[in-house]
Amino acid sequence: MRIGIDIPPDVERALMRKCEELGVSPSEFVNQLLEWYFFKRKREIPKEIVEFVNFARKKGIEKAKKCRYSDGKYCALETYMRLDLDSEPQAIHPYECLFCVYYSDRNIEEKRKKPDMKDAERAYMLAKLSAKILVKELGDQLGYRPKMKVENEEREIGKDDIRKLVEDW
Repeated sequence: MRIGIDIPPDVERALMRKCEELGVSPSEFVNQLLEWYFFKRKREIPKEIVEFVNFARKKGIEKAKKCRYSDGKYCALETYMRLDLDSEPQAIHPYECLFCVYYSDRNIEEKRKKPDMKDAERAYMLAKLSAKILVKELGDQLGYRPKMKVENEEREIGKDDIRKLVEDW
């Protein structure tokens, strides 16, 4: 295909100067400019960059779903900061969540709320044993000497009982 273009004299001088610097003819220079303009989007992007961007997007979406302030589509903090009468809330962008300084994991917060009953039972048994030992050692000074009952039997508390409870802890 042939195209005829009328170029102003000042642009023609700049084009000729550039062609002389590069050592190409004006028609080759124009062809290279057209190729660069139309094919610049089709350049090969390194695979590592594509993988990195996909990984970052995936992690940003995961953080948006797990965040305490997010419902998966909108961020409550961002909506609160942009609270105007005329503006509508904007959807979350994964990259904003990826670098958010207010991120708080909803799952970790839920785990903190639930107490572990095994630890509570062990603490209760250790406190009970400690109280028994204290009464045994200081019972004479207090004038109180109860009988120790362990597993429906009367017996003394030994070092083995204490060691066993502490090791189980």
